[in-house]
Amino acid sequence: MPQRIINVHTHLHKHQDIDQRVRLWRDCGLVKVCIQVGSTTDGPDRYGNQGVLGWLRKYPDLLLGFAHVELGPTVDGPEKVEQFKQQGFTGLKFIGPAWPYDDDRYFGLYEKAQELGMPILFHTGYLSHTPGRPQVGISTEKMRPARLDAIARAFPDLRMMMAHLGYPEFEMGLTLIRFFENLYGEYSGGGGSRFRETMLRKLLRPLPGTDMSDPQQNQALTHFRKLCFATDNPEPPVWIALNERLMGELELPEDLREDFWWRNAARWLGMADTLT
Repeated sequence: MPQRIINVHTHLHKHQDIDQRVRLWRDCGLVKVCIQVGSTTDGPDRYGNQGVLGWLRKYPDLLLGFAHVELGPTVDGPEKVEQFKQQGFTGLKFIGPAWPYDDDRYFGLYEKAQELGMPILFHTGYLSHTPGRPQVGISTEKMRPARLDAIARAFPDLRMMMAHLGYPEFEMGLTLIRFFENLYGEYSGGGGSRFRETMLRKLLRPLPGTDMSDPQQNQALTHFRKLCFATDNPEPPVWIALNERLMGELELPEDLREDFWWRNAARWLGMADTLT
């Protein structure tokens, strides 16, 4: 098991024993956990921005909060980003936009986040749904990974995370994180199931006869320089084991594994100088 991990994407739910989860996270070697807030206000089982703040104050050494931003039909203004910063949030969570992420309506938010040094995690690709339950306005088209292209170009100092690597458009996701210095990716999703693992193996495994030490052939040697550890909903042991199997099959060297486990995330968070 790795000695140091940063989890860039997980959530808190009211039905969970959060103190017990924190103990598990520490036992797994997690040194920072990015709590992504899924709604502005508390719900029956979900903490909103204010509810998460209490847990951030209880575990300030471990938890980093990413505030939920309203993206329509009412759109938060740049002053809201400043408020989140003052409240103690580290970054922002974008999900379920009323307009595509690269719509001009959101550029004021990106500009302010860049100015304040607040990283943003974008949900990209398919968003899970409950059969038979209407979801008006939700569209994968608005959250495609390609929507981050224009944002990364316009705001080169805005540190961005592509959650789920744009599933199912993984290839586009890998292309964008490769070419944009300020854009990172994580491929959590699917509950860390064998189905998800098979998809990732198909995506990342090189052709037969590959020289596994050659980045031109074993392209995982390039991809993992911008990929980060994330769990979304399952607990870390599920994704730790999955990633150890995957990186073993890809024959990744130890320094690149360390990049994946924590160093890439530290760069995205702007903590590379403090977590050495």
